[in-house]
Amino acid sequence: MTGFGQAELKAVPGSIRAEIKSTNHKFLEVSVRLPGHLAEFEEVLRKKVSEEVRRGKILLFVSSPDPVTFSSRLVLNEALAKEIFHKIQRLKKILGLNDVSSDGILRQILQTPDVLIKDLSQDRRGSYAKDLLKTVEAALKNFDVSKIFEGRALERDFKLRLLEIKKSLAIIQKRIPLGAKEYRKNLESRMKDFLPAGGGSASGGKNILIDSERLTLEVAMYVKNSDISEEVTRLKSHIDGMQNTLKENGEIGRKVDFIAQEMIREVNTIGSKSSDAAIANSVIAIKSAIEKIREQAQNVE
Repeated sequence: MTGFGQAELKAVPGSIRAEIKSTNHKFLEVSVRLPGHLAEFEEVLRKKVSEEVRRGKILLFVSSPDPVTFSSRLVLNEALAKEIFHKIQRLKKILGLNDVSSDGILRQILQTPDVLIKDLSQDRRGSYAKDLLKTVEAALKNFDVSKIFEGRALERDFKLRLLEIKKSLAIIQKRIPLGAKEYRKNLESRMKDFLPAGGGSASGGKNILIDSERLTLEVAMYVKNSDISEEVTRLKSHIDGMQNTLKENGEIGRKVDFIAQEMIREVNTIGSKSSDAAIANSVIAIKSAIEKIREQAQNVE
């Protein structure tokens, strides 16, 4: 499902801002974009999103200043300072620069990146991590609210499609008892065109000799082979099942898709068994509505 949520928290080091948005996707795919100083939290945040979201292509973006920049405590990287000093001494010896003062060397060492670094205490780092997680959780709540609105729109669309299916199914049910009568009438008409004529009538016309027993047998075979009552009953049952599913809480997307597949199976059988034009048109309308349901079901959690 598509959705968007954002949150901002005023923390001690500076504001933490989180944005989460999703686009429709059959499975769950989570992408996390963080500034470099937050890289250590990527897996924790990815897991948090995965606990709350089941389907969709999710993008989580977090921005926040590096809390270390707000620290007033400097830490000397002694190992790096010693290494630089030894390198400078060796370079002096190689170049014969014995007149270089120790003060100059000291300034060079201190100006080297990462020799003096600002330190963030463990307590403050732990507090910052909690604030970060709290911000993402708030963004996820807002994200869920936006998905609820879309979910209601999808539910309305599903109900509309089911109503279309019911109307088309009602047409099919009305045509079932008429099928045998029309088949018999059409068959009798075709038989008159090919069977031999009998004696003349009083009006000078000809009587057509039709084997009524064979005609009845043909109609009976047609009714047997084109009987769609079971498929109609199962299709109605699937409609009821989908309506009940739409009332459930939790993840229903895959269940809706499965029921839609079963509905397609039944309506395909109805179409293959029947040669009635009205039924064929209704089958097309039902299949179109089911396909729209299946498309939308891919977006539902």
